[in-house]
Amino acid sequence: MSGSASRIIALMEAFETSGDGSMTAQELVERSGLPLSTGYRIISELQDLGLVHRGPDRKLLPNFTFQRRLMSPYVDIEYLATACKALSESLNSAAEVVILNGQNLLWHIVEQHPDQEIRLRAHSGFLRSTHELDSISRLALAHLSLADIEKRWDTSAFFSTGLDRQPMSWEDVRDGLQAVDTNEVQLDMMGNAKGIRRFAVAIHGSEGELACLLTVAEAAIPVRNEAAHVAALRESLLTQKSLIEGYQMKLTASG
Repeated sequence: MSGSASRIIALMEAFETSGDGSMTAQELVERSGLPLSTGYRIISELQDLGLVHRGPDRKLLPNFTFQRRLMSPYVDIEYLATACKALSESLNSAAEVVILNGQNLLWHIVEQHPDQEIRLRAHSGFLRSTHELDSISRLALAHLSLADIEKRWDTSAFFSTGLDRQPMSWEDVRDGLQAVDTNEVQLDMMGNAKGIRRFAVAIHGSEGELACLLTVAEAAIPVRNEAAHVAALRESLLTQKSLIEGYQMKLTASG
């Protein structure tokens, strides 16, 4: 990334950490980590473009929204796309990269196989609430603190996946999230109301934070040897997880 682009992004990300979206020019520059002269110059350019303006209290207000979908800079999108393609081709299924976006799940990459038994409704850019507590919701929410979920989520709105879609008490949801191993594959063999089951694994950033979920989606139909089927999918997902996170470690070390 060019130096000028990285400096502009540093200021944009600093705005995102301001809480109410406003701060003084000095606070903004200090939070961005830029030299004062550089930061003030970029702020002036953003004002000229109408992207930043000053409020009555002289604080700066952004006239844009900015959010990095993949929070870890060392998670390579091209590498994720390659992993999805490899999973889709080897398993004759759909493979996806899903991101926790606020209280929703955002489908970032979707790779569908021409011979798979289902066509997915989810596509790149598709949003779905985390309140449907399937494997991907459980795995994503297990990375958050229970206190954060209690504060920000409607804890009375969770429901189970599958055809019956029963309401779930917060106590049951809490117990289920605490039981999740965030380094293991999560799955729902019964599938959801659309007849799709997903196997999901978490991809972690260099500090152990959740970067995204890597999933395989298939038709929720009975299989002859369920244990062997689950084992094969688990091995495929964990192999890709290891490759992606290993590549990240190399980038982090070289950076």
